[in-house]
Amino acid sequence: INMNLSWVDKASEIILFILLFFIGIQLRNSGMTLRQILLNKKGMILASVILTTSLLGGVIAALILDIPIKNGLAMASGFGWYSLAGILMGDGLGPIYGGAAFLNELMRELVALTLIPMIINQRPAMAIGYAGATAMDFTLPVIQNCGGIRCVPIAIVSGFILSMLVPVLMLFFISL
Repeated sequence: INMNLSWVDKASEIILFILLFFIGIQLRNSGMTLRQILLNKKGMILASVILTTSLLGGVIAALILDIPIKNGLAMASGFGWYSLAGILMGDGLGPIYGGAAFLNELMRELVALTLIPMIINQRPAMAIGYAGATAMDFTLPVIQNCGGIRCVPIAIVSGFILSMLVPVLMLFFISL
């Protein structure tokens, strides 16, 4: 069968934007100001901790797997953004690294989707941290649904910072 499914990508993007719009309305109705949402110190600290521990994990993994440390750091810089990580790593270091980066980030997202509902009430920062860069988009509805509106600003700020760092760090480490 030859089906044209090009519309699926655009439709899922539109649905995600609609969902984010409604979460924004819910945030505003809860009394939070834009400043409270965007300049959230807990979200900034969480992003810093995720950045530091991910890069440390990349160095340790590189030493264990006997690959160049720069490659381990590049692999650790995806923060859950599987589509971009796979492309950047594939273009920069070849298809094996690209495929590994894609699977690494996809597994991170699947683990996040599984663990967030189980741990967010006891350890909200840990649950949001598992989401990485996807905390501001794909996993945000799960975070909001399971952790409540109080977790959303932290997730948005953390996810935004990590999303901005993915292409910068990955390309930097690939270029070394």
